[in-house]
Amino acid sequence: MQTRRALAYGVLLFGLLLPFSASAEQRKDWLLAAPGEPGTYVNLDVIFGAFQAGLEHRVNIFGGANQLTLRGSAIAAVPFSSTQVDADLRMLVLTLGMSVGGMDVWRNQTFAPGEPVNRKERRERDAAGDYNSSVFGFWEGRAQLDLPFNDYVLLHNVNSYRVSGAPSRSFDNLLNVVHDGNYERSDFQLFLKHRDYGAIGPMFQVLDFSEGGHHHTQLNYGFVVISRAGLARRNDLLLFQMLWNAGDTLGGYDNSASYGMAMLRGPVMFTFAYRSVISL
Repeated sequence: MQTRRALAYGVLLFGLLLPFSASAEQRKDWLLAAPGEPGTYVNLDVIFGAFQAGLEHRVNIFGGANQLTLRGSAIAAVPFSSTQVDADLRMLVLTLGMSVGGMDVWRNQTFAPGEPVNRKERRERDAAGDYNSSVFGFWEGRAQLDLPFNDYVLLHNVNSYRVSGAPSRSFDNLLNVVHDGNYERSDFQLFLKHRDYGAIGPMFQVLDFSEGGHHHTQLNYGFVVISRAGLARRNDLLLFQMLWNAGDTLGGYDNSASYGMAMLRGPVMFTFAYRSVISL
C-alpha cells in the first residue's frame, strides 16, 4: 500500500511540474549536469519550515572535469539554526568532501533511558513545552558518486559520517530519528531525467546509528523529484522528496513508531524546497 501511494505521489507531482517546460530556457535537469560552471554564487533556499543561504566558490582543476568547491552556509528553521563551511573536490564522477559547523537547537527533545521516543510522545512534549536547548559542533566527511549510464539515467550516491556533540538520545531534526550523536548515512538515488522536464527517481537510504547504547541499521525508501521552477531566467529549481521507514520488511531496524515528523501519523518525512542560484 505504501509503495503504491509513493508512486502515486511521484507521478502526480511530476505531472504538476510539466507545465513549466514551456517557460524556461535552461534545461530542467541542470542541477544533475556536472560539473557546474566555475565562479562565485549565492544559494538561496526556501524549505518547508526553514530558510537557508550560502556563498560558494567553484574552481576548475586540471581542465573542466575536476572542480574544487568552497562553501559557507547558514540555515534557520523552526526548531534550530545551523552554520557550516564545506570543501568538496570533484574528480570525474567521484566527489570527496568535508564540513565543519555548529548547531543551536532551541526546541531540543532529549529522552532518558527507558522513556518512549515515538511520534505521539514527541507531539505531546512539544505541545506542553517540554523541551530544552542544546548547542554543539559537528564534523562530517563524505564521498559522493555520480554515475551516468546515458543521457537519461543517473545514479547518485552520497555516503557520509558525522561526529557531533549532540546530547545522547536526542531527536535529530535532519534525520528524523533519536540517536546518541554520531551516525553514518548512505543515500542512493536512481534518476530518470530529461532536459525538458527534470528528473524523478526512487531513493533508498541506510542509516547506522546508536540509540541508548544500542546500534541500529535503519532502511528507508521513497522518491525524489527535481525540476526547474521557472521563476528566474536561470538556475532555479523545485525539489520534493519523501521517505518512509521500511520497518523490518527489508531486514533493517523497525523504527516505524518513531521515525519521521511528529505532525504526521505515519513513519514518513518529506522535504519541499525552492532554490535560486545567483551568479556574482
